[in-house]
Amino acid sequence: MRPEELEAVCQEAARGLLEREGRPVPAAVVLPLPEATRVVTLPGFPEDDATRAHALADFATDLMRPANAPAYGFVAEAEQADGLPLLVVVYGARGLTPRITAAALHEHGPGEWTPAEDLHPDALPFLRGLQAAADAADPSRPVGGSALPGWPPPGG
Repeated sequence: MRPEELEAVCQEAARGLLEREGRPVPAAVVLPLPEATRVVTLPGFPEDDATRAHALADFATDLMRPANAPAYGFVAEAEQADGLPLLVVVYGARGLTPRITAAALHEHGPGEWTPAEDLHPDALPFLRGLQAAADAADPSRPVGGSALPGWPPPGG
């Protein structure tokens, strides 16, 4: 999948998440797999970066690595400095610097997406586990699998 295609898939998943879940948009991970694109919401996504990093590292271990997923997206609602809400998408893939794009949220839905740009290395450090899992995907193995476990895991 080319970076522009990954961006489009993740933006479409973000719009779909907004339509299904409403506001505030829950944090979610997008896994574009050959059999289907999975959008996995992260109920109770933590507020602090250290706990977020741990939760996403667990997600990567439990879902991305078994699926050999070489790409991901992350969707969340955020606020601009002026308090206006944004729908934010970060996406990454094996060997690709993570990229970020956002759209203002209006009553009728998201506005225009900003041009994607590389995510600053110090920004959103909790996403590093997703990127590490994508980078670890083995190009010689098949991607996906119909028997992927659910999230969160039972008892988790």
